[in-house]
Amino acid sequence: MSEEAKIQCPQLIEGLETICSSCRTHLCLRQQVLNLALGAEQDLLCLNCLARENGKSREQILEDLGPYVLSRECFSREWKKYLSRDACPDPLGCLPENCFSFT
Repeated sequence: MSEEAKIQCPQLIEGLETICSSCRTHLCLRQQVLNLALGAEQDLLCLNCLARENGKSREQILEDLGPYVLSRECFSREWKKYLSRDACPDPLGCLPENCFSFT
């Protein structure tokens, strides 16, 4: 991530886990939002583990939840804090092209 992106990268949601409870990788803000949209407030999972847990691909999780997240003000407010793909903290390990198609 560039220095400019680090400056623009918002903080995670306070009070929520920041590490995947399954594989122990760091979560990003949008992964926290995806978990909340699925009703999880603890034992949060990264995108890879969410996909595995739900029997879907990572792309399908984003495709299924993206429109729902944007339709709910409480979720979309957090989702939109990542202003561009440059804000993605893990562009090589995640799917920014899919994730940012919903903003």
